[in-house]
Amino acid sequence: MTKIKIKNNEVKQLSNASVYPFPKYTTMLINQINQTAQGTRPKVVGQMSELIQEFDGQTLEEWIEWYNER
Repeated sequence: MTKIKIKNNEVKQLSNASVYPFPKYTTMLINQINQTAQGTRPKVVGQMSELIQEFDGQTLEEWIEWYNER
């Protein structure tokens, strides 16, 4: 199994996501709310360690398309 390591800056560039200048403490509050809501649990997003093993693609775009189909 080949491990792929992507640096945070590279993910930021590849994601084409907008960058928002949040007020101080906003991201901390969002993280607390998400933790309470358990929005990133495997039952919500899937077990990533298993999903990544099923994925045959090579690019972030392929991953996004593959993940959204499931």
